[in-house]
Amino acid sequence: MRTPLLALLLPLCLTACLETTSNKTEQTKTNAVENTSTPIPQQKLPQANKQNKIAQPLPADAAKEVSLDDIKTAKDKLNSLIADKQCSTSSQCKVNAVGSRACGGPSDYIVYSTQSAPQKQVSALSDTITQLESTYNAQKGMMSICQHLTAPSTQCVENKCVKLEGSAVSVF
Repeated sequence: MRTPLLALLLPLCLTACLETTSNKTEQTKTNAVENTSTPIPQQKLPQANKQNKIAQPLPADAAKEVSLDDIKTAKDKLNSLIADKQCSTSSQCKVNAVGSRACGGPSDYIVYSTQSAPQKQVSALSDTITQLESTYNAQKGMMSICQHLTAPSTQCVENKCVKLEGSAVSVF
């Protein structure tokens, strides 16, 4: 006896709840229409400190004009510095982000050995290349594929630092 009674009362109660919510929704819509007819004063929103990651053209006098030759020269210096990838342990193998895509993020990752290349020099050259590419992208209004590259893992294999294929260190 309880089950048929519940089967009848439950839909009745649910429909009663639906009618009140639709009435409230209609009242809210009417109030919203009435409120839009009166002008609302504009408030100044605080500016966000983050800069837009998409490259935008810079004013001509904002920075020195960067050419592809400047970037190539810096990359050649970095590649000659990290050419020797000799290592004795995996802890000597490091990964560093290099370059800047127009949408943001690094354009590449390099693998090097701290046994043969000083970490501070590699970091400084990587930062220089990143700044040059970022400036170049902004000056030329470049666009890119906006694909996120993940930092690869490295390991000392046969006394050489190698990038492990198919593995990545996630920052999430």
